[in-house]
Amino acid sequence: MRDFPNLETQDPPSNKSIRLKIEKLVYGGYGLGHWKDKAVLTRYSAPNELAEVSVLEEKKDYIEAQVERVIISSNVRREAPCPHYGVCGGCQIQHIEYDAQVEAKEEILLETLQRIGKIKEVNLLDSVYSGQEFGYRIRVQFKVKDGRVGFFKWGSKEVVDVESCPLAHPKINELLPHIKECAKYIRELQEIHVSYSPSEDTYLVKFVSPTEIDKGFLTNLKEDCLPESVVGIGDYSRLRNLLNRRYWIGKDYLFMKVGRWTFRVSADAFFQVNHTLWERFIEAVTEKVSFKKAVDLYCGVGFFTLPLSEKGNFIEGSDIGVSAINDAQYNAKVNGRDNVVFVKSDAYRHLKSRAGEVLDLVVLDPPRSGLENNEIDLLVKNKPERIIYISCNPSTLARDLKVLLKGGYRLEGVRLVDMFPQTYHIESISYLTVDKP
Repeated sequence: MRDFPNLETQDPPSNKSIRLKIEKLVYGGYGLGHWKDKAVLTRYSAPNELAEVSVLEEKKDYIEAQVERVIISSNVRREAPCPHYGVCGGCQIQHIEYDAQVEAKEEILLETLQRIGKIKEVNLLDSVYSGQEFGYRIRVQFKVKDGRVGFFKWGSKEVVDVESCPLAHPKINELLPHIKECAKYIRELQEIHVSYSPSEDTYLVKFVSPTEIDKGFLTNLKEDCLPESVVGIGDYSRLRNLLNRRYWIGKDYLFMKVGRWTFRVSADAFFQVNHTLWERFIEAVTEKVSFKKAVDLYCGVGFFTLPLSEKGNFIEGSDIGVSAINDAQYNAKVNGRDNVVFVKSDAYRHLKSRAGEVLDLVVLDPPRSGLENNEIDLLVKNKPERIIYISCNPSTLARDLKVLLKGGYRLEGVRLVDMFPQTYHIESISYLTVDKP
């Protein structure tokens, strides 16, 4: 253990700078330290190091700060490979060795389940590491402002212009100069979304603007600025977190090959972003599974539903997205799965329609907000034999697991899936069974 000087005797942060021992990483990508009676959340810090940090904001219960100078470096600190790191807010922990990133996320996941979920003992299963720590994203949302195309700064709406992104698939970086050229000619452009299929070597591009882009003009841009591998482009507006399609030019779907499975993914449907762990993610969900009847909630295009269909007699998937369900129905046919049915429905209505039926398995992959109270109530009431809960937010997962465990379930284990290396985001799989006396 390293020896650090006594930091409690230093002057208060009136000069906006303090020396801080970083104890560990916490959710959000911050390093946690303490000054007097306050927690200090520090950007770009690493566990077990001493740093001089500048105070960004002081609140009642905590201080937010940023590393200015490392005095005693952590043994897991490294030089971040991206030249934009520390300015661009897209990554939070790129300065930490990859194995240490995963270990820190495992600790955060366990701590969150214990603190919020009140789960004393958690069986942490082997994590699913990303196949690559860079170049893994097949979908990227670029922000556009004042002629800059890139990403927001940490905690800001200011756009950092980038020439490439190390997290993006190399082919998306190859396309970036072309979409930057397009951005020069579209007034009020706010975002450019790029999706790439490694299977087909093709792209879809969405242009997001508050005012409609002339269709003929955008058609000309597609022909003049973009390569033929961009098979479709769309004009969109944004209302809060929702995108609204005004029109589309060309093909509006891509095909993704995941092992022996083929998935059609429409422009407005969701698909797992990290192509380097697709197959192992599916294996982690489907291993040791058997059932007569199962339900897959928030099923998307059938990413888990179709592989699960080989494990039992019948499975039904549901999603509120029209594009996703249309894709899922197509994918069931193209993959020759006749024991699968897909319905357009939210999770609550789907569960309610199956009230009283014997379900051996429910798989669910809700948004960051987690499950709705009425959905959990139905799960507890219907008592499917097993639940596999895929989560992208440990806080809402812990909240939901707390209710499910009180409702008669036992948590067999939790597995981290490192879907987003270099960032604080945590994906996980929880395996639950009915707790029989």
